[in-house]
Amino acid sequence: MDLFRRIFYPIEALVYFVLMVLAGTTICGATHYWDITQAQTITIATASGIVGIFAPVLVEKLFKIKFSHLIDILIAVDLFAAIILGEALTFYYYFPGMDKIFHFCATAELALGGYVLAKYFLGKTNKGKHHVLFALIFAFFFAIAFQAFWELYEFTFNQIAGTNMQKYIPSEFYDRIDADGVLQLSQEEIAAFFSQFGGYHFALEDTMYDIVADCLGALTGCVGCAVLFHFYPHLQDHIIYRPETEAVLEEGEENTLNHKRQN
Repeated sequence: MDLFRRIFYPIEALVYFVLMVLAGTTICGATHYWDITQAQTITIATASGIVGIFAPVLVEKLFKIKFSHLIDILIAVDLFAAIILGEALTFYYYFPGMDKIFHFCATAELALGGYVLAKYFLGKTNKGKHHVLFALIFAFFFAIAFQAFWELYEFTFNQIAGTNMQKYIPSEFYDRIDADGVLQLSQEEIAAFFSQFGGYHFALEDTMYDIVADCLGALTGCVGCAVLFHFYPHLQDHIIYRPETEAVLEEGEENTLNHKRQN
């Protein structure tokens, strides 16, 4: 593990560990930073986030490859947006559209990752339009599949731990949840909401709009890859490469820089 990761990873992990502890104190009743349901969601999200931080290292060891620091930074941004902003600061409830924006951006990034992976295992070559086409198709479905597993992850913990990861509790009801996670609504208010079309379709529509955002994000990511790597194909080798080629890439960058200085 290089110096960047030795500093960056522990800082990230510490932030989410502290947040996990704070959520745990809420669950135990010592503090009241969030309601019980939200604290449970944050606890699971932070634990998953810590695993996500170190996921690139595991993938690298399995496939004998090396990710650039760009991948670490993108993962850090996604985790910060989803866990810190979305769950801890409850932006998901106060800005309902933010969840869809996060889905769109994350899936576009996954498409980028899927594309460079496909190109890498195809020999890291831009020769042949079929290689590019296959990489784009793989990138699209790789991103969609990953987000499908994400929905299963959220659904699983909703069922097991009673969390609200899929946001089946409407944002307008969030302020009516007490410290114990109980929804303080009368039967009449609940019936009035869920008897409307928007009410009894609420949970389904939320998940379906997530999928729509995922598809748009994957498509945007694929188009972006096709355009970006068409004009700058060498960038692919700076996102994912074999560890033994790292020195070669760095030497090439240095030679290019020296050449520009001489000119």
